[in-house]
Formats: sequence, C-alpha cells, structure tokens
Amino acid sequence: MEKKLFDKLVKKQLITLQSEVEVKRVAKDFGSSNFETQDFYNITDIKGTRLTGTSVINGKELKFGIEQIIAIDGMSPKRLCEAFKIKH
Repeated sequence: MEKKLFDKLVKKQLITLQSEVEVKRVAKDFGSSNFETQDFYNITDIKGTRLTGTSVINGKELKFGIEQIIAIDGMSPKRLCEAFKIKH
C-alpha cells in the first residue's frame, strides 16, 4: 500500500488500533529455507509507516510496514476506498 493512501485511511479512521489486517510476510521453513505466507494481525501500534500487530491465531507479535498490507478488515485497500468513496 502506498503511503499517501495509508495516510488517508488513518485520517478517516479506517485503519486504527485493533484493525485487522492481512499481511504478506516471509516465514522460516524447515532447515535454512524461507517461504512467503499471508497471515492476519490486529494492529497494536502505529508509528508512521511501521506497524506492530498480534496474530489472530497465536497472539505472536510482528512488526511490519505498510507495503506488506494486503487487506484491511477483510477488504483490499482499493475496495475499501471505493466503499467509502475515497479517491486513491
């Protein structure tokens, strides 16, 4: 997600603490390999474009950037903007 769009969604309070976001991240596989996965997190802290969230599955904390966000409360950023008539 772009910073300009992120700022608009925060200003309109569509991204707040406790918002559920789907995040693309790299996870450890067996041995020394990694794989890309997507998980859901509840936002617990917002500092500029860096966010912290806790997993909805196991409660583990993850720090991530806005570029990793795929969906907000079940909607893609583009669809969320369309639903609330926000220009992006």
